[in-house]
Amino acid sequence: MKNNPCRLLCLLILFGTIDFVHSQEGTIMVKQNPKLDSLFLKKIELDRNRYSTNYFTLQLYYGNLEMANKIIEISNNNYPNISVELSFETPNYKVQAGKFKNKIKGLKTLDTIKKVFPSAFLLMKKESL
Repeated sequence: MKNNPCRLLCLLILFGTIDFVHSQEGTIMVKQNPKLDSLFLKKIELDRNRYSTNYFTLQLYYGNLEMANKIIEISNNNYPNISVELSFETPNYKVQAGKFKNKIKGLKTLDTIKKVFPSAFLLMKKESL
């Protein structure tokens, strides 16, 4: 058998059109429980509520009142633009600085504060209403 150019051309045309001839079209129907949409809406609402009440703060100290007052003074002198709070949790006092909605901003501020307060750490809190 010789390679006939006409035969070769016919084979190329045949193989080129097979893909179009045998291709299939279809539609996909997704059946979904109607309660799923209401669950998604509830989840979105819960996430919004959680975001509005949760924040990050930096804990600088946990211990006695005398040292807590010194930590507040040092913090106010070194970082006057960061608010500091003193709270009591039996039997110790906590000194916490800043309120951050964004965790990354809290971590960046923590890196700065760790120069003066090496034991400071980032803490997630829920705002009391």
